Amino acid sequence: MRLLIVVIILSISSDVFAQTKRGNTRASRNHEYEAVDFEDIMRRYLQKDTSHPLEGIYSISCVITKTSKPFLSDVEKEKVVSKQDNYARVAILKDHVGSKRDFIEISLSYREMEIYPIMGELSMLSEGKGYIYSHTEPDGSVITFSMLNESSELLEGVYSKIEKRKTITYHLSYLKIFPKAEAVVSTD
Repeated sequence: MRLLIVVIILSISSDVFAQTKRGNTRASRNHEYEAVDFEDIMRRYLQKDTSHPLEGIYSISCVITKTSKPFLSDVEKEKVVSKQDNYARVAILKDHVGSKRDFIEISLSYREMEIYPIMGELSMLSEGKGYIYSHTEPDGSVITFSMLNESSELLEGVYSKIEKRKTITYHLSYLKIFPKAEAVVSTD
């Protein structure tokens, strides 16, 4: 008789335990975590007080011009070959201590999800007024731009090459979209 009572109690307790366990499993499966993407992580990092003024998320625009001087003429002709507005988004971050480069440029609009390639590197010139920007093309070739820090919100770079009698010039504009500089309020 005692054995029968023990078996019944064990049976009931195991059923209750299994139902409780199944109920907890269902509840945990229904819970959805808050998710962030890589750009959200960058935004959280860039909101720290310790970030450098150059660090941020930028939208890039490019204008390619071709300048040529017709045969037996002194007048140069300039033609816009291509113009792309806001064609890419990148994050510029200070590189780790001991690195040969000052800043890295990470693509936020790369064609493969979950891959964030370093597309370029920036080395600071005197007093942070300008930079040497080395951009790596998909084929591995490197193009070097000279960049000026026009304002805290805009970087502009220029690269020129000569092909036969034509000069092809690439004008890059990096517009900082995050974090924005805080407006200074005058108390006059």
